[in-house]
Amino acid sequence: MKHADFISAAARLADSMKQLEHAWMATKEEWSDSVSQRVEDEYLVPMHSQVQVMLDTVGKLSGVMSKAERECLHTRETGPIL
Repeated sequence: MKHADFISAAARLADSMKQLEHAWMATKEEWSDSVSQRVEDEYLVPMHSQVQVMLDTVGKLSGVMSKAERECLHTRETGPIL
């Protein structure tokens, strides 16, 4: 049984970020002034970078946790099914 599933949550976050980016592109068609540029520069660009770093880190952590789970399995859990 898998105990540490980081990938599902990370995939949902990545999907949400894509949805936000698409919504922002549509918004920029109607709202293009200094305030919208400030929103993009101060919030959206840093958020995109932070989410990308977090997704990369989650990928690495997921690999480490999967390895740890495999190494911690009792022989009864990894042996043949009777």
